[in-house]
Amino acid sequence: MKKWSILLPYYNEEKFLPGTLESICSQHFKDFTLILINNASTDQSEEIAKKTLAAYPEIDVIYLNESKPGKTNALETGLKTVTTPYVATIDADTYYPPYYLWFCHDVFEHQPEVVGVMACDIYAPFEDYKSQKRCHKILRKSKIFSKQCHAGGYAQTFRTESLRDVGGFDQYIWPYVLMDHEVVHRLLKVGKTYYSSKHWCMPSERRKDRTKVKWNKLEKYLYEYTPFFLKDWFFYSFLRKRFEARKATITQLREHIWEKNDG
Repeated sequence: MKKWSILLPYYNEEKFLPGTLESICSQHFKDFTLILINNASTDQSEEIAKKTLAAYPEIDVIYLNESKPGKTNALETGLKTVTTPYVATIDADTYYPPYYLWFCHDVFEHQPEVVGVMACDIYAPFEDYKSQKRCHKILRKSKIFSKQCHAGGYAQTFRTESLRDVGGFDQYIWPYVLMDHEVVHRLLKVGKTYYSSKHWCMPSERRKDRTKVKWNKLEKYLYEYTPFFLKDWFFYSFLRKRFEARKATITQLREHIWEKNDG
């Protein structure tokens, strides 16, 4: 049995998939199954993914389709096929360094209390001063606010059993944006998350306009300073009502706002 499953949901990502797949296929740690979930793409994403992966016959690949729109639905479909002890979620427009998976595996194998390993997101070479500063800032925040999420869904890995124990990816539990933070909130009820200033990935900078898919200053402030025992209230009462009011559902991510702005 493989040790890892990597879930890659995608929707119309033909421009970015090849680069992401190349970085995954170049991992030093090869004990994984790559699970691609096509979330009703209308471009050539699936064909391009298969063409790219044809050059890596040693990589174990599963191709799935999920017609219900929304990343949460795609991840839920992917998680159902997972039979490995560990699972990673990645995004189609993100670069992962060759030791990314090895680092996560080493943490999980040696620290049984850790249920999630999270990476820092950087937007310049790792050796660059800005990247170093950002990674150390995320590490500091993760220590001060240890019962919060400091990584997006492109940078999260989990113990599969722990993730399933808290409900996994479920559209009925949380159909809104920031589902990566909500999932980690549930996960922190059963264990710890791990951050390191040396563990990183590099998402695309294309997302210039995130106004529809993030919380406002008040919501972010309350997220940071609400005690953990009140975090259920924060997500499922306070934030749920506000996201419902402005229709901030997970399908907002499918609009590719950045492409409209670039045009």
